[in-house]
Order: sequence, then structure tokens, then C-alpha cells
Amino acid sequence: MAYQFIMETGEIIPGANSYVSVEEADDYLAQNIHAAITWDALPTEQRQKLLSWATRYLDQRARWNGRAVSSSQPLRWPRYGVRTNDGIEIPWNSIPKQLKEATIEMARYLIDSDRSVERPQDGLKFLKVDVIEMEFREGYTLPEVPSEVINILAGLGSLISGPTGFGKIRRA
Repeated sequence: MAYQFIMETGEIIPGANSYVSVEEADDYLAQNIHAAITWDALPTEQRQKLLSWATRYLDQRARWNGRAVSSSQPLRWPRYGVRTNDGIEIPWNSIPKQLKEATIEMARYLIDSDRSVERPQDGLKFLKVDVIEMEFREGYTLPEVPSEVINILAGLGSLISGPTGFGKIRRA
């Protein structure tokens, strides 16, 4: 099946795969002189795919507040029972502005790097607990959700950043 870009509006759209439209992303990123040039140079289909990927990436790493509206919705939003940081209830049939902005920022971040794949160079190489020594492999960086995205989403839920499993533990 060929890729189709389908935006969720809050009405539980079958097959939806993005929380934001290309036009909304274009308008948002036009304000950022550093990002606008790179974003504007991408063909529309590539922008669509980045927005879909960012949507999936956030949904896979989020513990969203509230609960899903329907068991058949393709994405994890819309949701019941979520409030902004100011205590204002988010209508159950909408996609909050915060989520749209975070999705756009995540798409911008994904332009440069495939953060969804495990990299063999990542991970802890050595840990000594007695006096607590840690050594990470050279070039180590956690696959993460950028702090800007985490800050934008404050109040909607919490995000898992980096690997969630534990490494092998052995007694010395």
C-alpha cells in the first residue's frame, strides 16, 4: 500500500498518521530563521513523511495523560481528561496546540538524524559501583527526544528519553 498522509483533527480520522498539517508546520517554522531554510527546501512529500514519523515517534515514547477517546483510533490522541499546565481542560475532540508544535519540532529534529534506530556505538562500556566509576563508549549520545519538545509537551504527559531497558548486571 502506498504511503498516504492523513492528518488527525480530533475527530478520529481512519488511517490518520500525523497530528499536524504541512501548512501548519510551514507557518510555524517560518518564524525560525534557522529551520525555515532547511524545511522549505524539502519537497512536500518529504515534509509529510517527517510529520508522520514525528507523530509516531512521540506516540511511541509518551505516557500521555488522560485516556484515549476510542479503542479504534489510529493515534493516541484525541484524549479525554487532559489539562494544560494552566489547568484548562483540553477538549476531547481536538489536537492541542502544544502537541502540534512538539510534533513539528520533532520532525525538524528528525531531518538530520534517524533517532529511531539503535546504534551499536551507544551504551555503557564500564561501570564500577564501589567508588562509582562509569565509562561510556566514544561518541556516545543517547537517542533522545530534544529537551525543547519535552518542554513544549509539559502537562500533556511524560516522555521516555533514551533506552528503557537495563544493561547486564554482574557481581564483582
